[in-house]
Amino acid sequence: MSGVVLLASYPKSGNTWTRAFLASLDSGGSIPDINALGPPASLSSRAVCDLVLDEDTGDLSNAEIARVRPWISRRVAGEFAAPVKAHDAWLVPPGATEPPFPADIIDRAILIVRDPRDVALSCVHHFGKPLARIVDDMADPDFALGTSGKHSNRQIYQFVSTWSGHVRSWLDQSDFPVRLIRYEDMITDPVASFTAAARFLGRKEDDATIARAVESSSFDVLVRQETRDGFAERLGGSNAPFFRSGRAGGWREAMPGTVAARIADDHGATMRRLGYL
Repeated sequence: MSGVVLLASYPKSGNTWTRAFLASLDSGGSIPDINALGPPASLSSRAVCDLVLDEDTGDLSNAEIARVRPWISRRVAGEFAAPVKAHDAWLVPPGATEPPFPADIIDRAILIVRDPRDVALSCVHHFGKPLARIVDDMADPDFALGTSGKHSNRQIYQFVSTWSGHVRSWLDQSDFPVRLIRYEDMITDPVASFTAAARFLGRKEDDATIARAVESSSFDVLVRQETRDGFAERLGGSNAPFFRSGRAGGWREAMPGTVAARIADDHGATMRRLGYL
């Protein structure tokens, strides 16, 4: 491939699960080590950016980081053989002049989406914030990750925008090909979903090897491994498991109706587009 391959998603939508599948596929279908999923999880790693810049990014403002990230991406684009995780929207962040991953370095992208009502519940556990705050964040056009100080965050500033805006930013551009994968389909028909992802990425493994990789990276396998070994990519300072229930539609039992209605009001058009309403 001629450029970076991105695994894009709003947080808690199945990105790490997909990376685990690809890691298993790389080894012929064996159980992947979740604490060794390949290269740095993303181009938003503070350690990677500090190394490339030869500068402490903790001394930079969010706007300065947004301006320099395209340069970082171009600088290291050739270093990544495996797909790179991205929670950024493919938008121009405030203070920047282009997206953090410029089109000229992108070969293709997989966009993983999940019902925003289930995303909200998963984010409550992951970020440790109240549900109302998470729902506000998902509707905030200025929402970003990595905004805390350098000593409390291993990630730098990532402009995410709203849940709907994030999805549209990847699907509605025409600069590079994007394959849409739904979390719900990863659950109900994992072999078909992960096979589609593998073929889009140009993988040549036979169907039996892909099916073996799907089984070896199933959500239950990942949960057991995290319980036994922990997970290095868990949010710093959090004791909450990264791999939790791995189910679809949990919002129906766990989310107040008024909150579900608020999410549908905020994101109805995009939810209908993806089959969630």
